[in-house]
Amino acid sequence: MTLTGVLVTVMVPVSILKGHWVAAGLWLLAGGFFDVLDGALARHLRSKDRFGAFWDSTLDRVGEALVFGGLLVHYGKLGDLGNFSLTFVVQILSFLVPYARARAEGLGLDCRVGILPRPGRVILLTLGFWAKRPEAALWIVGVLSLVTFFQRVFWVWQAMGKKIK
Repeated sequence: MTLTGVLVTVMVPVSILKGHWVAAGLWLLAGGFFDVLDGALARHLRSKDRFGAFWDSTLDRVGEALVFGGLLVHYGKLGDLGNFSLTFVVQILSFLVPYARARAEGLGLDCRVGILPRPGRVILLTLGFWAKRPEAALWIVGVLSLVTFFQRVFWVWQAMGKKIK
């Protein structure tokens, strides 16, 4: 299921580069659906394992890289340095959110906090594609990803018994 979601997501940059924003949103949503279905199926079958979690998380990053890569190529072709840079920064922020969670989990902490986990990023980008306003979606995803990253950092800091000085 996880691999199917990534393979579906390959169509997002293809659609972006053809200027088919609605299709890009549909492909992104479909890829996200497979990711959600994969997690639900694993819970239902009680087949969660450490490699499965690793594989799912890794392929989630591949899927996100495909989406942002498509946007980077799109803005690069247009010579739109502003939106190219915006996409680059948002990609970094988007990757920091699951990275913070993974590092927290490596410390033995369950860090499922923050206002914008991956499903929210998928939905916001999908809506931006459907509205043919990817830049607006990028700004929102960027700001909320930054907030989520700091929420996770602060949560881990507190969970480790640190005090504000």
